[in-house]
Amino acid sequence: MKRLWFAAILAASVTACVEGNNPVQLVSAIPLSPENCDLGSVSLIKGTLNFNAGTSYRMAFTLFSPLETATGGTANPVGFYAEEVLLSYETKNPKVSLSDESTPIYFAVPAGADASESYIQVNLIGSEARKKLDTAVPTAPDFMTVLATVKLKGKLPSGKQVETNEVTYPIDITRDRGCEAGSVPVQADPEGAPCGYPGQDLFFNTFNCVPAGG
Repeated sequence: MKRLWFAAILAASVTACVEGNNPVQLVSAIPLSPENCDLGSVSLIKGTLNFNAGTSYRMAFTLFSPLETATGGTANPVGFYAEEVLLSYETKNPKVSLSDESTPIYFAVPAGADASESYIQVNLIGSEARKKLDTAVPTAPDFMTVLATVKLKGKLPSGKQVETNEVTYPIDITRDRGCEAGSVPVQADPEGAPCGYPGQDLFFNTFNCVPAGG
């Protein structure tokens, strides 16, 4: 798999104009493999998060570009320059008003990007949403659902402003086991699972507590 950690990737030259406003599309939601930090093999239809162990939620989205490509030539090899991640929210049980958020980024996506090879990882809980959720997330076994909508905004090599499609991903959030005051959660097996995130999905309650700052 080719990683798109907000960085440029290379491909063939762009030879066709984009029709519509989606030169790049977000497709499947697939977590990174905890063993090798590469894209996993199974889509995840809904996320879970223990807010006592982690207040971020990271998900990888595969990328597809309908732009045509051709080998050779001197055209710009980039099909889309991403400049912002746009987030918006809806919540259930309870309903909480969360503001839209925007994070400046930079990476370049080639025309003809293949969803089996290209992806980007996004933190679906923005800094302002995190503050509001801190006082709203219920204690287990109760949970709330956050519907996080994400899209990317950027431009074509011509300078035309465009956006990807929108994707809405549900995350069930609760407060379960946590760490005592003065300690923080860390991945239980960082050597065997360097990309596991405490409190998220398979790592919901699989973490150790270590002294804060140490």
